[in-house]
Amino acid sequence: MSRNISRTPTTLLLILLIGAVTGYLLPWAVAPSGPMTLNAFDLAEWISLHPSQHHTSPPLQATLLLRLQLLIVCLMFGAVSANIRWKLFAALVIVALALAQLPPPEYVLDPGNLNYRQQFVLALASLLASLLLLRVRRAQLLSAILVALPCAGAVSAIAGISQAYDVFATLQAGTAIGLGIWIHLASYAGLFAVAVISRFKRLPQS
Repeated sequence: MSRNISRTPTTLLLILLIGAVTGYLLPWAVAPSGPMTLNAFDLAEWISLHPSQHHTSPPLQATLLLRLQLLIVCLMFGAVSANIRWKLFAALVIVALALAQLPPPEYVLDPGNLNYRQQFVLALASLLASLLLLRVRRAQLLSAILVALPCAGAVSAIAGISQAYDVFATLQAGTAIGLGIWIHLASYAGLFAVAVISRFKRLPQS
């Protein structure tokens, strides 16, 4: 039986991916008694400055888990867009998300900087792996990717925010969880549900 990934409700998946990006950009950490409000991107950068993060395994672990979300979103965007006609637009979105992850130009003068190196590697992985997924034709592989990635994203996001709040605790900084992570996680849950339902619909009937 021939299966086609186009049977997946692509529009809904893309809307949910936009929701995941929106959640990433909204506050993940809010200081009730102060002006500090950090989205996931800013939170990752802020946590990278704490000395304890340079002694984790791997180094900057909490920062890595938070930044990993954009890589996962890029990969999902590539998988969702693999068999749609406007691949050029999809490629442009992936390139934009990859560029947003690049370290500042100072990385050229400081290649040994672990924080900058992590940003560069994630940006490069987001670009190359996601563009590669745009060329995949195997519907079963794409379907499996669309089921697995939201799970990986949710687990890594929860682990990242948990480790970030451990750092806040050591600083005795009263900080509340922002709305952004809830939108981000809800988007992952929606992506997983849609991908699973679509996968079952494509199973051959006995």
